[in-house]
Amino acid sequence: MSLFEVVIVIALVGFVYSVAIPQFSLKSGAEAATKVGRLAEDVRSAFDLAVLTGKPYRLVFEMNSGRYWLETTTRRDFLLGDQKAQSDPTKEEEADLDAASESAFLEYEVLAGDPIMDPETQTEFKPVSPVLQAKSKLLRPQWKPVVNLEWRERTIGPYLMFKEFQAEHHASKQSVMDLPENGRAFLYFLPGGYVEKAWMVVAYKKDERQPDDSVTPYTFKTSPFSGTLDTIGTGEESAVTFD
Repeated sequence: MSLFEVVIVIALVGFVYSVAIPQFSLKSGAEAATKVGRLAEDVRSAFDLAVLTGKPYRLVFEMNSGRYWLETTTRRDFLLGDQKAQSDPTKEEEADLDAASESAFLEYEVLAGDPIMDPETQTEFKPVSPVLQAKSKLLRPQWKPVVNLEWRERTIGPYLMFKEFQAEHHASKQSVMDLPENGRAFLYFLPGGYVEKAWMVVAYKKDERQPDDSVTPYTFKTSPFSGTLDTIGTGEESAVTFD
């Protein structure tokens, strides 16, 4: 190509970038704001659902992907407890914990003794043990995803991730950089009208595991008795602590 043609091509490329990049930024910013607004609505919706149904719920946040969904359990006696978790289990770790709990109860069944046979009716009676009778309350709660017309898996992606998160049941801050690739964080809702005290930082993505610290993140906290997710400022300095 002649020098004149090269100059024309460079000018056209520059024009395309000058138009496309601002439009891309505008689109990503508007979409991010929409996703963040939906997140706040979902927190309030989960709070209302726990009150209306009388069942515990939890929101599960997959930190790096920005995916989140709602789960519930049939255990109405679920309590947060005093023991603080260093981190919430991954899906695979939770399955291992459930299997270990079931395995532990096999020992109690053996200790309870063999079944007793009624010689007249040939009916078999299993041994009764207070521990076995309380099995459903002593085992870990079984959490199942809520899937209906209102609830499906959500995402704050593709531009955003959950950078940091801490709820009452956590011993320390959960950071996307410290957790495994499929690391999760839970937010619990109790039937009496209470959502855990929690704060979270929603940041723009630099890549799949790295937040973009050059862009101001969104920072929120929950309001425990009203079930809202409120903006508390920008950046990590706005994080709150729990007693």
